This record gives sequence, structure tokens and C-alpha cells, in this order.
Amino acid sequence: MQTPPLKQQAWAAIHEHEGELRSLALRIKEHPETGYQEEQASTWQADYLAQHGFQVTKPFGGLPTAYSACQTAGAGPTIAFLAEYDALPGIGHGCGHNLIAGSCVGAGIGVAAVLAQTGGRVCVMGTPAEEFDNQKEGKVRLLEAGAFEGVDVCLSMHPHTDNQVIASDVGFIGFDLVFHGRTAHAAADPWNGANALDGLILTYNNINALRQHVKPDVRIHGVVTDGGRVPNIIPERAAGRFMVRSRDPKVLEDVYARVQDCARAAALATATQVEINHITTVYNTRINPTLNRLICENFAQLGEPLNEKPLDMGGSTDFGNVSQVIPSAFFVSKTHPAGIAWHSVEVAQGAGEEMALRSMIASACVLAGVAIDLLSDPELLVQVREDFAKANG
Repeated sequence: MQTPPLKQQAWAAIHEHEGELRSLALRIKEHPETGYQEEQASTWQADYLAQHGFQVTKPFGGLPTAYSACQTAGAGPTIAFLAEYDALPGIGHGCGHNLIAGSCVGAGIGVAAVLAQTGGRVCVMGTPAEEFDNQKEGKVRLLEAGAFEGVDVCLSMHPHTDNQVIASDVGFIGFDLVFHGRTAHAAADPWNGANALDGLILTYNNINALRQHVKPDVRIHGVVTDGGRVPNIIPERAAGRFMVRSRDPKVLEDVYARVQDCARAAALATATQVEINHITTVYNTRINPTLNRLICENFAQLGEPLNEKPLDMGGSTDFGNVSQVIPSAFFVSKTHPAGIAWHSVEVAQGAGEEMALRSMIASACVLAGVAIDLLSDPELLVQVREDFAKANG
């Protein structure tokens, strides 16, 4: 397949800076920082883009570890590459977000090299805290701050075990359950107590009974964050953090309501009280067929293999929230071998190996190619917007 000259020029610029982009990704990998703590990673990216002529805003959208780096060349649409760079607690870059940062920064460099010929605006937006811990995610907070105003299309990639466009992913609701009971001596007079931990454990058991009656795509999982302090005191407080997931937003809300009922029933049975504290809702990604087609075409133009079957992702991403507001697309890239357990030390180790770094550069070229298509052909942007409107019903 013949490659347009503008893309050849952009891809040459990416390869010219390949050594620096690899070093950036490796640096982020070797210095993992969890959500909203990504001081070094965000600064390294912002400084690098500033050195290459981007106008940088940092902090951005009210978030100290977010940034926006843009170049403009006359009238035209604004295309934003959404970089991620947060690590997993205790694991490091077990989701490969250092590679997302390298790809998006590289894509920005590539598009900037031809922007004078296409016109328009290209931005690399640093979006912290994609991983759910105990917080509202970075893109959700940036949306609330109006940080994406004026952006026409958002693009990104994610590490994986194959090259594929996305067919679907999973939304989730994150929340805390806090049970309140009454202390007593666990041996001398336990009848005077109300065991908050029993309430939490019974909630787990109620959820396990619920699992038979939910659809196959539903996931319910959680951890105990407070189970009491010493065994000879009836716990007056117990707490857990939970996630409910589904591919269907209505099912997601329905199951969340059922899980709340599980907790309330447990509180009733144990003579305790329960607080249900919603933390965040991450929505499914709204699929855009035109953007997916352009991603496929750019893989072909690069001569990179692509699995023709779109991926039904088992995970969730706050990119989905952006896609509900702005036409958006991301793809997965073959950075790791098949069969690897995700969110693992093995993924973190692999995020610095040749397979991952090579794929990161190829992904940067795909992202840049899609952006150049959109900047060069106004009709494509019309089609993207029509797809977005149809998906909105």
C-alpha cells in the first residue's frame, strides 16, 4: 500500500527521535510513580515537548501532574494524543503506561513535523491517574475541569499482546463500603457488641450468592481495607473497596444497586450500619468505526501486522469517559508475548524490552498517521462526527 508523502515525513521524524523516545519510556519505567504522584514522568514529557517547540501548560486542568503541549499552524481541527504514565502500587509499570507516554509523545513529534502543510493543531495531553486506586481518575477530573474544550478528536494506544482495534471494553463503578458496629470484649461479653467485620464478610458472601444471577460479562471484586485492630475486641469499624464492571451501562447500574442491597442486608443481619461511598464511574468506550478504519489503514501502510478481529477488552479505562464527550479511539499494540498475566511484575519487566519499545514506535507512527488523515481530509472528520452522533443514539 502506497504511503502518502506527509506520513513518510512524519514517520521519518519519529524515527529520527526514536532513541530519545525509547530513553523517555525507559526512564519512566525505571522510576514508577502511582496516580497523581507522577511528578518526574509528567515533567520529563512536558520538558521534552517544550524543547521541540510545543507550547506547554503544566499544571493543567487543576492537576499538578497533568500537562498540555500543543503546536498550531493556522486554521484546522485539533487532534489530541492522550498520554498515560501512572504505575501500579507495588508492581511498577505492570500495565505498560510508560509505553503509552512514549507513543503519544512520539506521535506529537511526528505530526508537528508536517503541521505547517496540513494546518490545524496537535496536542499531547498528559493524563495522570488512569489506574483506579482510591480516587477519581485523571481524565474524569480533566473533563470536569473543561480541559478538553476545543478538541475535535482524541487518540491513544494501550500495550497488549496483539495489534487490534477495539470492539468493546468494560465500564466500572468504584465504591467503598464502611460498616459501623459497637465494641465489646470478644470473649467476656461479645453479646454487647455489634461486629462490623461480620457485616463486611457477610456482604462478600451475599455477593458470591449474587454471582450466579448476573450476566457473564459482569465482574464484582473488592478488598478489605479495614478489618479491625485486635482479635479480642469486637470490631466497631470494617471497610472494603469494591468495583463492579460490565460492558452494558444499564447492567452496570443494575448490578451496582444489587451489590448495595447485599451490603444493606448484611448490615441488617449483623445489627450494624453501612455507609456506601461512591468514588468514581468509568464509562465504556464509544466505538467510532471511521477512526477504527483509519487505524487499520495506517497499520497496513506501515506494513505492520494487524489482527483483523477487533478486541473485546476485559479491562476498563477512563479514556471511555472522554469518548462519551469527544470522538475518540484507541488501539492495542503487541508489546508483550501472548499468555502473559496482566498487571504483573512480568509486564513491568517486559515494558522495557525490545519487543515493547519497537511496538511503541510503530504505535506512534499509527497515531500520527491517523491524525494526518484527519488534518488533511475534512470529509473524514465529518464521517467521524457522524459516527459519534449515531453512537449517541
